[in-house]
This record gives sequence, structure tokens and C-alpha cells, in this order.
Amino acid sequence: MGFLAPIFLTGLGLLALPLWLHLLKRHRSTPQKFSSLMFFERSTSASVKQRQLDYILLLLLRLALLALAVFAFTRPYVLSALLPAEKAGLTIIAIDESASMGAENKLERARNGAIGVIDSLPAGARARILAFGASTHLLTDAISEKDQLKAAIRSVKVTASRSSLGDLAASLRNIGRSTAEAKTVHLFSDLQRSSMPAAFNELRLDSGMSLTVHPIEGRQKENWTVESVNAPARLLDASTARIEAVLAGYHTPAATRTAVLRAAGREVARKPISVPAAGKATVVFEGGLNIPYGFAQCEVALLESDALDSDNAFLFAVNRADPERILLLDSTSSNASYLYVNTALAAATGTLFKVERSGPAPSFTGVSAVVLSNPGALNPAAEESLRSYIRSGGGALIAVGPAAAAAGRVPVAGLKISGSRYADRSGERFESVSSADQSHPAMEGSGRWESVRFYQTFQIEPGDARVIARLSDSSPLLLEARLGEGRLLILASTIDGLANDLPLQPAFLQFAEKSMRYLSSAGERVRSVAVDSNYELRQAGTAATVDVIAPSGQRALSVSEAAAARSILLDDKGFWTIRRAGGRAEMLAANIDRRESDLEAMPAESAELWQGAAGSGAAAVESDRGTRQFWPWLLALAIIAGLAETWVAAKHLRREAA
Repeated sequence: MGFLAPIFLTGLGLLALPLWLHLLKRHRSTPQKFSSLMFFERSTSASVKQRQLDYILLLLLRLALLALAVFAFTRPYVLSALLPAEKAGLTIIAIDESASMGAENKLERARNGAIGVIDSLPAGARARILAFGASTHLLTDAISEKDQLKAAIRSVKVTASRSSLGDLAASLRNIGRSTAEAKTVHLFSDLQRSSMPAAFNELRLDSGMSLTVHPIEGRQKENWTVESVNAPARLLDASTARIEAVLAGYHTPAATRTAVLRAAGREVARKPISVPAAGKATVVFEGGLNIPYGFAQCEVALLESDALDSDNAFLFAVNRADPERILLLDSTSSNASYLYVNTALAAATGTLFKVERSGPAPSFTGVSAVVLSNPGALNPAAEESLRSYIRSGGGALIAVGPAAAAAGRVPVAGLKISGSRYADRSGERFESVSSADQSHPAMEGSGRWESVRFYQTFQIEPGDARVIARLSDSSPLLLEARLGEGRLLILASTIDGLANDLPLQPAFLQFAEKSMRYLSSAGERVRSVAVDSNYELRQAGTAATVDVIAPSGQRALSVSEAAAARSILLDDKGFWTIRRAGGRAEMLAANIDRRESDLEAMPAESAELWQGAAGSGAAAVESDRGTRQFWPWLLALAIIAGLAETWVAAKHLRREAA
């Protein structure tokens, strides 16, 4: 037997009121006239009868009225285990499989508890098994075979996902809408505070669904973790490598931890670091990262063990490589474009980029990005080779000049050039930039180019291209076009210092650096993401095959998915390798979401409130859905007791009046 609203049991204290009133009755005597009381001695008299309860039937009726009313408000119910199986409802068992369940053998305890629930179900009762982390997945359909249900429970393993109680509640609501029968949910979880949604209302369950929470408690909340790592994704000089790691403690005392840097399967360095109580500390490793060329799997780890060992290492990938090759094609014999681009990149990035001038028969093998300065009509073989390079994921910056205008089109991109505008340098008739999208990676940090003077610009019809910057006459100045997996940035002027003074402005250093980083995807910071992140593989409308190798070493995509999937869910901890057309490769490190590192459980009152809120929804379920409720009968008996009390009280009043 249970109560849906046990708080109303406090109303039983009202039963003292009728007892008090009945004990306050006074003994009545008939007054007699007497001449004087002066000859009588004062004394105290007591009446035993005055302290005795009277009107016992009336008192019992009043007590019954109050007690029945109080119990009716508590809404008592009895689980009906003897109902037929088809009317007993559905039992749902949800087991937390998030990373924090790996601490202190929590998952094993959760599985044992879930098997105990299965054993307690009556014969023929149906149940479903769910496992949840960042998402919820169904392990069995609604079946009554206990052996199959137990096998599904034993199959639940600790994952690298973080738990989300809000997503679990949403999944349970979807299940509730699929069937009208009563549903009883048994939740086995460590109920992390970090798993709670921002709004408590997101935990609501539909009516007809009751919740029983089985908290899997841990003995300790102290946990240290490597929270983050800041390292170069591309390493040119091993002697200059600088790696910073942040160590964090949750509910921990001040302590000294040992941080270890490992790269390519070997230990590079170790350092002791003092972490303040429940605080953070930074450890820095400089130089000595002597790794072979190509991608290296690296990590910063804590040497000491603690409550949750799975978050004691932070994975990251480093690509040891030579400087990025930038190939510059110029239709003129002038070296101005080469000098401006090479000087700007050297000043902004050091040795990250190496600019090379192209010969008459350019080869794009091993090239990170291409710069076309005032390109004319390329020969068909060279243009098709460049187009193939872009399509397979390459990038190019095209600075349109008179030679391209004479051809009437932007090479490779195919955009139409309808004319040009020229202003005499002797006057103030130059064009300036009126608007620029500074959120675009190529414009980041270079300002809006307000001080740049454009004396000659070329009118490009954008078509499907994105306009990044416009001149004061609203004509496009900087555009981005997509070709297959690649990117094209198109400038409607030159970069040789003749048609504008852009190469002489400080903004050109930032533009040259940011545009080359964007087109070549070079020099990015550490490529690490949280487990269960979605990673974009391709743009819409592209069909180049992308091969993905999971941390297990198996291909993560089928043949059809490799040719069509736009993104992939990184659902496992470890290193993911992505191989694209043209021989380009990437490596991503997926780490456990550090919100799992905080082992503090949600407040007990929150768990009770959630459980009670779900129970209040179940109060409306009819008795043929697995429970028998008695509050309507108690309320009817209270009304009968009230009527009887009124009749008995009136009878006593008439007797006394007589």
C-alpha cells in the first residue's frame, strides 16, 4: 500500500481537536436561592464526572470524519499484482551507461538491481530495457521472457558518453505516447547533478507513467581530471613545441598530482603539479616533442589513480609536417604579387607557409593552397587539373585583374565578369569598402578595410557565390564559391599594388594569413572534441568518398554512407582518422565530456520531487491499469460519517434542551 500525497498525513493532528472539546464540557447544576454565604467556609470541590468523556458515539463519529477526510486527501493505493498480465501494464527499466557509471563498480550494482526488478515481476508481465547516456536506445521490445530481459541487462556496458536525464525523460514521453497502458519506470543511475537539464520541467513524464528511482550511490566524490589541452595541431619544429594542460579537481583537497606527456606511444616528460582544493592548475611542457612525420597520437595523463580513471587522460593529435606549400600563378612577369604574399605570410606566420611560383606546367600535388594573381585564360589542361584539385578539397584565392576581365570569366569558378571600373589616382574618386562580413574566417581580425583605396575593380556577377564584402557602389568585392569539397575566394581586384593599396595596408597581413589558413586548413589548434559530437564530413551536394576509421580500427561508414553521409557521430573515446579524396587525411581525438568528471549527485529533494511529480501523473490511471485506489471510497465514508455526526449532535441538543 502507498500514498500518492503522503504530506497530508500531517492532518491527523486535527484528531486532538474533538477530544479537547469534549474534555472542556462543564458540569451543570441547578442554582438554589440562599440568603447569605458568609457563614460557609470556602473550599475547592472537584467533580470526577466533569473530567470524564461523554457522548462517546458523537466523539467517535467526529474522529472518524476527520480521519477519513485526511486519508482521502493522501490518495492511498494498493499495487494489484494479481491482475491479469494484459492489464498489469508495462515495466520500463532504464540503466545509465554513461562514463561516470564506471566509478566504484556502479554499473554492476545497477545491473544487479535491474535483474532484481525482473525477478519480482509476476509471470507474464511485460518489460522493456533501455540504456541511456547522451541518447537513449532500446535494448528489447516489450516482452515477458525473463531470460531475454536479463541478457539485455547484462549486455549494458560503460560507455564514454555523458548522461542526460532530460533526453531520457523525452524518450520516455515518446514511449508513453505509443501506448495507452500504464507504465512503471525503474531508473538505475548515479543521478549526477551535471546530468540535470536547465529547467526541471524537462524531466516531466506523461500521465499514466510512474517513476521509481534507484540511486546508485558512490562512497566518494573526490575526482581529478585533465580538463583540457592546448597544443599545435601542426608541428613544424619539434624543439619549439609548447603544450599546456589544465588539471582540475572536483570536491578534492589540495594535493600534488603527476602529469605525464606521452606521444606516439612513448613517455616524453612528466611533471609534478600542485592542484588547489577543488581548483585548477596549469602544467606546461616545452620542446622535446620529437615525433615522426605524419599524425601522432598524444595524451596528457595523470599518473595517480582516483575514483574515475577514465577521465585521467586527455587525448590530442599532432601532425608533424613540413611548411604548407602555397603555389602562386601569375599571368604577368612581375614579381610584385609574389613579394607581397610571401612577405605577408612570413611576417604573420613565420615558417608555417612556403610560397612557390609556378612554372608553365603547374602541378598541384602536395600543394596546400593556390593563389591566382591576375589570371588570364588558362589552357584547358591546366584549368581542368586545377578544377580537379579544388573539387577534391583544395583551396584557391583568385585575384581578378585585366587578363581575367579580357577573358570575360573567372577561371575555374566560371563566374561572369561584366566589366571594370577605373578611377584616376590623382583625384579622390577611389572606391572603398562599405560592408564586410567579419565573421567569415578570411576576414577575421582584418577589420572592414575602411582605409583601403580601390582604383580599379572588376564587376563580377556572383550567381550562387556568397558575397563577403561589398564596395560603396554595392558591387561585390570578395566572394566565396564552392566546388566539390573545395573552396574558392575571389577578389574583384588585384594584389600587385597597381589597382589598389591593399598590399600596403596592415589589414593585408591578417587577410593573407587568415585566407591561407582557411583555404588550406593549416595551423589549426588541437583537434579534439567531446564524445557524441557530430563532425561534418562534406558540404551539401558533394559526392567525394570520405573514409572514416573508428578508434577500434574498423571502418565507421558503409560504402553508401562514405559516399553520401554529411556528418558522423563520434560516439567512442579515442582517435578517429578521416581520409578524403586527393590523399588528404585528418585525425580527431574524442574525449569523455568533462561534465562526467563531477561525481556529485543531484539533491535528494530533486530526485524525490521528480519521483513524486511522475507519481501524481499516475494518480489519474484507472484501477484496471495495475493499481487500486481507495480515496473515492474514503471520501464517501467521510460524507456518511458527517451526516451521522449531524444527526447524533442534533439528538443530544434536543435532549439537553428538554
